[in-house]
Amino acid sequence: MNNKISFLDIKALVFDLDGTIVDLKVNWNKLKNLLKRRYSNLYKESCRFNSISQCLSIIVEKGDEKILNNFFDIIRDYELRSIDQNSYIEETVYFLKNLNQFDLDNNIKLGILSLNTRAAILNSLEMINLKDKFDIIIGREDVRHWKPDPEGLLKIKQALKIKKEEMVYFGDMKKDLLTGKNAGIDAYFITDLIEYVKFYNNKMKLD
Repeated sequence: MNNKISFLDIKALVFDLDGTIVDLKVNWNKLKNLLKRRYSNLYKESCRFNSISQCLSIIVEKGDEKILNNFFDIIRDYELRSIDQNSYIEETVYFLKNLNQFDLDNNIKLGILSLNTRAAILNSLEMINLKDKFDIIIGREDVRHWKPDPEGLLKIKQALKIKKEEMVYFGDMKKDLLTGKNAGIDAYFITDLIEYVKFYNNKMKLD
């Protein structure tokens, strides 16, 4: 196995979605600018946030749950517009559909922690026949502190009733690794898993 990853004593594998299981064809900069304009119109003040999560965090600080849910709706609708243009990450999907080939316990739990909305997550998984594989999904609307804050990972740990050392998190960005670090949970780039799957498949061809 890729020496960066160990599944020994692991009871749950948690994945990011976009860039990890599938690639969403969303123009994030355009969405961010849309939210900036919406924010400025609502609050009559300039908004200079660098990320969508930062924008939402400002609204959380204001205690404006109604506006927060409105922003969730905007994000969800924007994500779903191009959902049929998704592409999937072949090695990750193969791994998830063939866990038994990788000497993983049949009872291992699968989760998703993503900054995408639940609708985008569920639709994406359904398109690749993986929706029923996952035991727990934490999307954009399910937390009020977003990655790299550990809230989402800790909610998954609590829901699955497992220890931190029994979880592994996979993502495609540095903030995913930082989320794991902040939660005290091992986290890896999805490229580490992809390399292992490629190595495994090549080995099987040679055997």
